[in-house]
Amino acid sequence: LLLWLLWSRAGLAGLGQLGPDVGTQGSTPSQLPPKGPDGDLVTPTAGSGTWNVLTTPCGLRNIEARVVGGQDAGRGFWPWQGSLRWQRNHRCGASLLSHRWALTAAHCFQQSRDPSDWSVQFGERTAQPSFLNLRAYYNRYRVEKIVLNPKFQGYSPFDIALLKLSSSVTYRKYIQPVCVVDSTERFQNRTDCWVTGWGKIQERKTLEPPYNLQETQISIINNTMCNHLYRRPDFRSFIWGDMVCAGTEDGSKDACNGDSGGPLVCEVSSVWYQVGVVSWGVGCGRPNRPGIYTNVSEHFRWMQELMDHSLARTDTSSPLLLLVLLRAPPLLWPA
Repeated sequence: LLLWLLWSRAGLAGLGQLGPDVGTQGSTPSQLPPKGPDGDLVTPTAGSGTWNVLTTPCGLRNIEARVVGGQDAGRGFWPWQGSLRWQRNHRCGASLLSHRWALTAAHCFQQSRDPSDWSVQFGERTAQPSFLNLRAYYNRYRVEKIVLNPKFQGYSPFDIALLKLSSSVTYRKYIQPVCVVDSTERFQNRTDCWVTGWGKIQERKTLEPPYNLQETQISIINNTMCNHLYRRPDFRSFIWGDMVCAGTEDGSKDACNGDSGGPLVCEVSSVWYQVGVVSWGVGCGRPNRPGIYTNVSEHFRWMQELMDHSLARTDTSSPLLLLVLLRAPPLLWPA
């Protein structure tokens, strides 16, 4: 049992060979930073020319082919994508940050904040795997702790939550963490970012069997333009603070109910960074009504401190003890 514990706490062994240090853009791979108690690599304060990320390696995937816009995503295309499940049913999206932490939207927990009601499934293409799919159950992790942003008031802003998982996630070909950076300014006006999820495929049409993960390519819209689009006679809203706008002018590509909590990601030099968390929208796929996402970079320090504090508490635990104890206004669509 002790050997098993030691092995599980060293779950990142060998993953340093997956790719270059994602903390440096366009440079020679550097030495990876030291590992934390849960096996995650702890990133030092960013210096000149570096990207300050939560953990490394991250944002890497082994599947290169993809289909553009509103189509089924192949298994492993988005290896950080998780299905947040309430009493075994898909409720929201989530993204894997490290061996023990996942990211989602705070409004997903309007029905229950009891961690025992929740689990997160990783590495699967479908949100409703067969009862015979033992792999899906093996890759389903119970939630130990739900941490909502303390400023969250029931809807955006501050619509973000961290999930501490009850056991360490083993990284595999189809399960990898996404990168999170402390600034998303470099992603402004990008037209080639992606949002993924198992939500509705149209405003009044749910995802049909076999319930495969959907992907669509969208543009990041600056907040000035987004406020202009939303300040129309039929609706007034103010996009500010930690909100990020993304979509298309004609509304042909968008997130919808059931996608909440899922990741909005952009790629830089074959490394994927999470820019936003699906938060809310007015209907789904409506012209001049892009989706609103929580800007994760605005919460980087909060996330970092929470995860670091958890690592510190784990690190100071007694070895002897280890042996013994072996979801808004009616026009909006939050999940």
